[in-house]
Amino acid sequence: MIMSNKNKYSLETVEKVYSYWGKSLLTYKLGVSFFGFDSYIRRKALEELKLKKGSTVVDLACGQGIMFRLLEEKIGEKGRIIAVDYVEEMIKQCRKLAARKKWGNITFIKQDAAKLRLKNNYADGIISVIGLSAIPDHKKALKNCHHALKKGSRLVVIDGKDFSSKYKFLNPILKLLRWSKSYEKKDLINDIKKIFGNIKVNEYFLGSTFMAVAVKR
Repeated sequence: MIMSNKNKYSLETVEKVYSYWGKSLLTYKLGVSFFGFDSYIRRKALEELKLKKGSTVVDLACGQGIMFRLLEEKIGEKGRIIAVDYVEEMIKQCRKLAARKKWGNITFIKQDAAKLRLKNNYADGIISVIGLSAIPDHKKALKNCHHALKKGSRLVVIDGKDFSSKYKFLNPILKLLRWSKSYEKKDLINDIKKIFGNIKVNEYFLGSTFMAVAVKR
């Protein structure tokens, strides 16, 4: 689904677009996959989080819970996942998955991440996979992440951006592949750096996908 220039990206847009995608697991998985490198990239993100058994991790804009299995393997039964998504259909799918897998250590929160209020120094890690770009007020969401993280803990973001300069001629293709024009409105990398004061970035797929890691100092 592509927005017209006349439409403002908003929570209403998020609800409309992602409720549609939330109804089909296969379609959703294809939309957030990494072209054969899905397992590699997601496991790399998990490594960057530096979680341990018993850790508490926030899955921000969790979608249908594709990261849950890897997170559960890392944190174990004594750990906790805080699954946050604004779209009811996504939360429903996550609950079904957790029930099917008998994961009893997941707390589900239906909330706009910009209004999310977790305790200060609460989380051992926060991850967002193809989610931060979909949050209209992503800067407030990032501030909330910084507030919630324990000192020394990490935020890991995997998301999209324009192709690197060498391949910028390919950028028009992104309008056909991505669900909204929110990528054009956000400079996620610089915004993360401004709020956390540090960042490490790796790029994939000719620069059109990145993994950013920031530490709460």
